[in-house]
Amino acid sequence: MISIDSDSPRWLRELARFLPLKNLLFIHGNILDLISYPVKRSESDEVYWTESDLPRFFERFLTSLEYEVVGFFDPVDGLTFPSASMEKLFKQIQSGKVENRQAEQQEVQSKGREKRKILPRLGGRNVDPNQALDKVRVALRNNMVPCAFVFNLASRLVTSPTHLTRDESSLFTKALKASMESSDVFKEESQWNNVLIFICDKLNDLPPFLYLNNPKSRSIFIEKPDTIDRSRFIKRTYHAFHREKTEIKKPSTEFVSLFAALTEGLANYEMKSLVRLSRKEKIPIERIQNICERYKYGITESEWDKIDKARLDKSEEFIKARIKGQDMAISRVLDIIKRARMGLAAGSSHKTSRPRGILFFAGPTGVGKTEMAKSLAELLFGQEERCIRFDMSEYSAPQADQKLLGAPPGYVGYDEGGQLTNAIKEKPFSILLFDEIEKAHGSIFDKFLQILGDGRLTDGKGETVYFSESIIIFTSNLGTVTQSDGPEENGGMVSPEMPYHQMRDVILKSITDHFNFELRRPEILNRFGDNFVVFDFIRPPVDEEIIELLISKLIEAARENRNINLGVERPFREKLTILARNNLQHGGRGIRNVIDSALVNPLNRLLFDHGDIDPGLTVKVADLIDNGHDAPYRFELEVKVDKP
Repeated sequence: MISIDSDSPRWLRELARFLPLKNLLFIHGNILDLISYPVKRSESDEVYWTESDLPRFFERFLTSLEYEVVGFFDPVDGLTFPSASMEKLFKQIQSGKVENRQAEQQEVQSKGREKRKILPRLGGRNVDPNQALDKVRVALRNNMVPCAFVFNLASRLVTSPTHLTRDESSLFTKALKASMESSDVFKEESQWNNVLIFICDKLNDLPPFLYLNNPKSRSIFIEKPDTIDRSRFIKRTYHAFHREKTEIKKPSTEFVSLFAALTEGLANYEMKSLVRLSRKEKIPIERIQNICERYKYGITESEWDKIDKARLDKSEEFIKARIKGQDMAISRVLDIIKRARMGLAAGSSHKTSRPRGILFFAGPTGVGKTEMAKSLAELLFGQEERCIRFDMSEYSAPQADQKLLGAPPGYVGYDEGGQLTNAIKEKPFSILLFDEIEKAHGSIFDKFLQILGDGRLTDGKGETVYFSESIIIFTSNLGTVTQSDGPEENGGMVSPEMPYHQMRDVILKSITDHFNFELRRPEILNRFGDNFVVFDFIRPPVDEEIIELLISKLIEAARENRNINLGVERPFREKLTILARNNLQHGGRGIRNVIDSALVNPLNRLLFDHGDIDPGLTVKVADLIDNGHDAPYRFELEVKVDKP
């Protein structure tokens, strides 16, 4: 028989406590999983653990409590019973012929010891839930025979709990009345509570009038296996995995802890799948981390392990070639990247489930925050496209989390899934860039809290996605401009005249105040830890380095796309530098805008208007003519064309 004690999962202990007290139970949560429970052998006091689906568990549990009628209803098979004798007794209750039934009772007890098998009624007479519940009500009212009925897949019985059809309203009103009319059964010194049990995905899938302010009802939530459950599982199934060291009969304490950590968030069925995967692909249990990664990500090797150390040794040179004037930020970022590559974390002797790295880029606009994320993607994974960017201004609406993570069933966008969850499923080894995080709606931060803390998330379709192989980067302009709505709303809180350390302190204080006082979410701030990277203003002479970088890219594009040898002479460069220096408040993006206006646009106009510039010629930009803002074309170029 099933033996529930203090070591059993919480929901089992709640069930054992409230089954004799309540006659309307709602079981919800992890209901589609295999249920693990303890069983005591009849011939001894030995207790072993086994698994079954939830209906099979209730069949075994309720019959062990000597309920003489245990019925199951679902929208597919209708009303079914574990044995023919139970079905016969149920029909006798309907007809009222249960007064003198000592012989029938002995028959039920005798057959209760035989192996039970659910007898399906496929597409038959009792599939209609209203008709079935009419008969269930009669059985629950009787005070002669202990009866229990389990309505499985109850969430499928209703379209919308707040907009019931007439039939749905009738069904659940009958269920409520059945619980109010339900009788107790007394025999000698024993007592049973006739009970109606609904198994549903979520409690709010069913109409609230069933359970709100109803003293006869109780909801019981089934959680996914916790650390104790997962530890018990590996101790019990260790021998079933493929093993290299067959002489080891049971796992060590350290291995049990490792397994429990690696399988956090997995269901019982998924843990059993690890056993099958290990045996099928002959991966020994000693490589449990590899087994878990294959199951979670569907891959056979980690891209982190393939990153060339020699390439990382030159990472500073690689990043500085693309990001100018941010030496402090680059050093801080590369330190965290190297830690992500090695995969070591304090307080843990094994691989953590949290993301590989968490970074928070702060600072003025246009100083290289987004470019840094793209550069890291190319450095680590060989292509910028592995940096997946989310503009958080697009997620400022109250229901924006559904766009990011997927809408729940029945809502618009459910089939498409969430943009973030789809992206991480497709590319688990990637950099996730959440740009201007302060613009996101507050509800999204609840999801970030789970991602940063647990490294996983459940999407709108109920599938778990994992972030433990990704680097997550947030960017923010907090502290660089005032947030007030007054006439100075665009005024700067920091300025290029400030030294870097002073600017950094102002920005970090603004970020801290934003999360602590405006959002009132200090726990999110704690998840970021010490991973804040503050970018400096673009200051002279860094602006000249950026100009040279952009001009060199333009020269390369002219040679590759038009076969033109482009040159830029000193007088032009000096005037361009003066223009760019007057636009440094917009950072590198402002410098790019100046180059577009003063060089790229006039050059393309000149090449288009003078079609006689043949490929292979050398075009030298000698000087810049500024005609003023009122001229049709403000900037014109003086060029020299040299024939080869």
